[in-house]
Amino acid sequence: MNRREWLRSMSALAVGAIAGPSLLAVFDAHATSRKPDAKPQFLDPARYSLVGAVSDIVIPRTDTPGAVDVGVPLFIDQMFVAVYTKADRTRYLTAMAAFEKAAGKPFLQLDDAQRKALVTRLHTEALAVPRGGKLAPAADFVLMSKKLAMLGFFLSQPGCTQVLQYAPVPGAWKGDIPLAEAGNGRAWAVETELKI
Repeated sequence: MNRREWLRSMSALAVGAIAGPSLLAVFDAHATSRKPDAKPQFLDPARYSLVGAVSDIVIPRTDTPGAVDVGVPLFIDQMFVAVYTKADRTRYLTAMAAFEKAAGKPFLQLDDAQRKALVTRLHTEALAVPRGGKLAPAADFVLMSKKLAMLGFFLSQPGCTQVLQYAPVPGAWKGDIPLAEAGNGRAWAVETELKI
C-alpha cells in the first residue's frame, strides 16, 4: 500500500467514525416516528401543527402521498430529540417564532394561498443569501423545515418507492441510454445528497 492509498483509507475511516453515529441517529429518529404509538416529544401541539402545515406546503399530496401523510412532522420532532443539539433546537424555536411574527397573525389562521405565499417568499429570501451568509430567522425556519421535510419524506416508503425510481431487484446495467428511458427523469432512490 502506498502513502496515498493509506491516507485515502484513513480519511474514509475518519469520516465514517464521525458521520456513522449521526446517520444512525437519523435512521433511529425515522424508526421512532413510524411507531403507531409515537407522540411528539419536542414540539408542543401548536408548534407541531405549524410544522405539519409548512411540511404540507413543501411536499403536498398529489397523486402520491404528501409529507403529512407519511409522518414527516413526527419525524422532524424526533430529529430534534435524537439528532440536533440544544443550540440547534433553540435556533429552530427562535426561527419559528420569527416565522409566526412574519405571518402577521398565527400562521394556521391564514388561508391556504396566504400560507403558501409566505413560505414561498421566505424560501426565496433564504436562497438569495450567499453561501455562508446570515439568514433572517423566519427564512431560516422555512429552509430548515424544508430540508427536514425532504429528508423525512424520502426516507419513507412512499417517498422512496413512489416518487423516486426504485428497483428492489435491479436488472441489467444499461450504461448509455437516453434520459427518457431512464425512469422519465426521476431521481434514483439511492441518491446520496440532499439537493434543494
